[in-house]
Amino acid sequence: MISWIDKEYKNEYKNSAKASGIRYRFYTYEIELNKDTKCNIEQFISFLRKHYYFPIRLNILFCNTTCFKHNIDKHIYYGSFYSMDDEKKKTYPRISIAAMVNKHNSINDVLFTLAHEITHYYQWYFLEEDKRTRRSLEIEANKWAKYILDLYLNQ
Repeated sequence: MISWIDKEYKNEYKNSAKASGIRYRFYTYEIELNKDTKCNIEQFISFLRKHYYFPIRLNILFCNTTCFKHNIDKHIYYGSFYSMDDEKKKTYPRISIAAMVNKHNSINDVLFTLAHEITHYYQWYFLEEDKRTRRSLEIEANKWAKYILDLYLNQ
């Protein structure tokens, strides 16, 4: 079982990489994301930065779509963590989030997906992917996402 790294333990992980922390951007293609959506996402990321340490730079891309569809099996998903380990050029891990809010995808769903994918980042960092089943990693990511989102909403 992994845990997110609280800011108070930052010094123990400080030398993990040249760059640390969260970087994010909003990717817009034709349609801009709603200003309220952007504001809510930025507030949540501020909360995460204040309370948690990200030892290896994590790049997050918020896309103006309600979901993604896998090009091979047509599976629908809302976020994805890419370790970037398979890339020839050394790049930092990335998360892509479908961030467009509508009646089927609330802002809390977007934030939950973000926290879920960040848990996969920590699982990758602590090398849990090699030790556990995909199912147990997903269950843990859902538990952490619920916990983090509840902390944020009840602060």
